[in-house]
Amino acid sequence: MSVSTENFLKNIYLLNQEGESPVTGSLLAEKLDVSVAAVTDMARKMGRQGLLIYKPYKSLVLSAEGQKLALKVIRKHRLWELFLHKVLDMDLLSVHEEAERLEHHTSEKLIELIYKYLHKPEFDPHGDPIPGRNGVIPSEKGVKPLSKMEEGEKCLIRKLRYRDQEISEMYDRYGIEKDMVFEIKKVFSFDGSIEMQNLNGENITISRKLADSIFCTEEENFSK
Repeated sequence: MSVSTENFLKNIYLLNQEGESPVTGSLLAEKLDVSVAAVTDMARKMGRQGLLIYKPYKSLVLSAEGQKLALKVIRKHRLWELFLHKVLDMDLLSVHEEAERLEHHTSEKLIELIYKYLHKPEFDPHGDPIPGRNGVIPSEKGVKPLSKMEEGEKCLIRKLRYRDQEISEMYDRYGIEKDMVFEIKKVFSFDGSIEMQNLNGENITISRKLADSIFCTEEENFSK
């Protein structure tokens, strides 16, 4: 399977998971930084291959086989991220960038060796679930965006979504890391920004857009 096909499948799956539904040709073109015409040509080809349920001018939907292949690529990506972070101590943005390259050139044999070396993990360093070899996704029960939490609730950060250098810098600026605990002090109705306090009593205020990329578990679910 070519790199372009793997990226196509993976990004359709991820856009659906992120709530960007339906996944249109223009949305995928923006994500992949290619023309809409190029996406349409690829979609037709993959429809003929049985990887996509292709209908002109309709949203892009993976077939069962297409989803199976997408999850294989995602599994490789997330295991590489964890390996690079834990073993080589690379930062969380860099591991994503490197895994983007490595996911396309890793054999099933090597990725299973990495999986066993890392003691069969279920989540990558960002908190995203690592699909099993059989395509089963570990449960994220109770995890929701910080932007959906209410004043007075305490949350444990389970997952941070890294999109680019800027969002990585914002996490660093505010001292936001996975597994930190915050209490929601104020949700501003004007723009959806959120003031929250960490366990050291320090308050920070973040935008609604940043809060959409932070995923938490409520206090009663901390141990789950």
